[in-house]
Amino acid sequence: MIFSHPRTWSLSVKLPLTITAVVVGVAITVGMAIVVQERDRIRENLEEKALVIARGVAGVAYEAVLRSDYWGLYKSLQSMTAPTDPSDNSTSILGGMVLDTEGRVLAHLNPEANPVGMPLLGANPEQRKWLREVLEVNAPHIHISRNEKGGYVESIVPVQSEGSVVGVVVLHLSTQEIFTRTLAAAGIIFAIAIALAIIGSMLGAYISRRMIRPLNALASGMDTVGRGDFTRIIPVKPRDKDEIGQLVESFNRMTGELAGKKQLEQQLAMNEKLAALGRIAAGVAHEVNNPLGGMLNCLDILKKKPGDETLIERYLPLLERGLNRIQAIVQGLLVELRTDQADSFGDGGCVEDVKELIAAEIGDRPIQLLWSNQIDSSTCVSCGHLQQVAHNLLRNAVQAVGDKGTVAFRTQVSGGKLLIEVEDNGAGIPEEVLAHLFDPFFTTKSSGTGLGLWITYRLVSRMNGEIEVESEPGKGSLFRVKVPSKSVVLPALSGAA
Repeated sequence: MIFSHPRTWSLSVKLPLTITAVVVGVAITVGMAIVVQERDRIRENLEEKALVIARGVAGVAYEAVLRSDYWGLYKSLQSMTAPTDPSDNSTSILGGMVLDTEGRVLAHLNPEANPVGMPLLGANPEQRKWLREVLEVNAPHIHISRNEKGGYVESIVPVQSEGSVVGVVVLHLSTQEIFTRTLAAAGIIFAIAIALAIIGSMLGAYISRRMIRPLNALASGMDTVGRGDFTRIIPVKPRDKDEIGQLVESFNRMTGELAGKKQLEQQLAMNEKLAALGRIAAGVAHEVNNPLGGMLNCLDILKKKPGDETLIERYLPLLERGLNRIQAIVQGLLVELRTDQADSFGDGGCVEDVKELIAAEIGDRPIQLLWSNQIDSSTCVSCGHLQQVAHNLLRNAVQAVGDKGTVAFRTQVSGGKLLIEVEDNGAGIPEEVLAHLFDPFFTTKSSGTGLGLWITYRLVSRMNGEIEVESEPGKGSLFRVKVPSKSVVLPALSGAA
């Protein structure tokens, strides 16, 4: 799950992660805002502290400057900058000094490096620039600067006496306090964010489980009963009335409606099967009863006169034709039952066998047979089925043209489809007959069984193909069959039109 796409994750994983991410994001955002505010507050306090100390030194330093009491000035500077609590290391004084208006040192916290009465700085241009800026300050000034040793707060306060500037106090306080206290605040915020993340994860897991429990129950029910079977799904009762609960109720209604629809479809399918079976049974009874009636009459006459050879020669052919007709009807009905035999496959040469059969059936009649078989040896076809389909369509075409006409047979392979066309220039098929052309036992021929085209239609359907008819009275008919060029289909069946 970790390495899969997030879209494939379960809601029990997505919801806790989302809630945790939101909680942590909010905690970090608020924490960072608090840290920034705390840092600004600490900086302001440090700046205010530096300014207060510098003002305090400047307030007591003007008398010592006027009296040139450098030792008293140094003691005042040292006492004012010394921490009140020796254990408090939060404020670190980096440097402090009192300068006269010429930039000479009057007092310094590091007197060894900065002797009294000597200029503060040497010939460094940057240091001289800084000194000029310090001496030009006429009011208390504070800002944060940096040097090679780190950051510091610089506080500058002029020393005034009766409105005149007689010196300047400069203090440097380390900014380490800002960094230390800000880091401590960030640590606290980070700890709070971790705690909130844990609480958010637990809360998200509880909420997600509670929310998706009905959905899991629905999914389990679907997996148990099988795909598409809505009749055995047990409705899940939602615990809440929120969107998930409404979804579960809608799903329960949908599955109930689908189950009812499926039961109705099954009932309709069964009724259609029974109706089709009834029509076939009625057709069989009608078609078989006709020859049986004549055969029984022949047998009754022969029984009355068993020794009359004239009657025997007359009625035996009638009995044979009646039995052949019944046999053809029974063989045609086997099209739905013979599903356990494997069909043979081969190339387009097997279709050529049908040509000889049709040529023999045409005989000496002036019927022209136009034959064009373009199925090459690289194409695998269902020989048994295609031979039966071609034979049935060609026999119908020969019967349609009567004693004189043209019958065309064409095959080709295009786009993975095998196309078979049988065309004749006979009388054509009336429009009202086209709708019933593939119905079982429907025929317009006095000697036909009405099963040939029905068998053809069933064979084409079993090959996952389709059959089309174009006909116009007086101009002939065209039967077009399209089937996959490579397909595993059911076995070949016998039957004639």
